[in-house]
Amino acid sequence: MSRFLLTLVILISFRGSYSAEGKGGMPQLNPESFSSQLFWLLIFFTFLFFIINSIFIPKIKKIRNRRDETIDKLLSESKSINQSMENIIQKINNEMSKEKENSNIQINKAINENKAILDKKISSLDVEYEKKREVVIKDLTISKTKIEKKIPEIVIALSDQIFEKILGEKSKSSLDDFEKFQKDPK
Repeated sequence: MSRFLLTLVILISFRGSYSAEGKGGMPQLNPESFSSQLFWLLIFFTFLFFIINSIFIPKIKKIRNRRDETIDKLLSESKSINQSMENIIQKINNEMSKEKENSNIQINKAINENKAILDKKISSLDVEYEKKREVVIKDLTISKTKIEKKIPEIVIALSDQIFEKILGEKSKSSLDDFEKFQKDPK
C-alpha cells in the first residue's frame, strides 16, 4: 500500500512540473502572480510575527527571568556560604592559636616542674652519695689501720718462713725484735 502511495505522489509531482513547464517558465517569476505572492507573504509574515510575539517571546522572557532569579539566588547563597566559611576559618585559626598558647604554657610548666623534681633528686642523690662516700672512707681508714696493725705480724711470719726455707732452721721472732729493727736498721 505504501508503495502505491509513493508511486502516486511521484507521478503527480512530475505531472505538475510538466504543466508548469508548458506555460513557459518558472511561475514564481511570472509578473501576473506577484500580487497574490505579496498578499500571501504579508499574511504569512504577519501571522508569524504575532505568533512569535504572543507565544514564543513571552516564554523566552519568562525562562530568562527565572534563569536570572536562579542565578541571583545561587550567587547570594554562595556569598553567604563563603562568608560563613571565612568566619569558621577565622574561628578555627583563633582557637588554634589559643590552644597553641595554652599548650606552650602547659609544656613550659611541665618542664619547670620536672626540672625542679630533677634538681631535688640530684641534690638528694648528692647527699646520699656524700654519706656513702663518708661511710666508705671511714671503712677504708678502719681497714687501713687494721692492716697497718697486722703488718708487723705478717712481716714476722713471712721472715720466719723465708729464714726457714733459706737456712732450714725454725726460728721464732717476736714483735719486739721487729720494732727494734724498725728503729735501728743497722
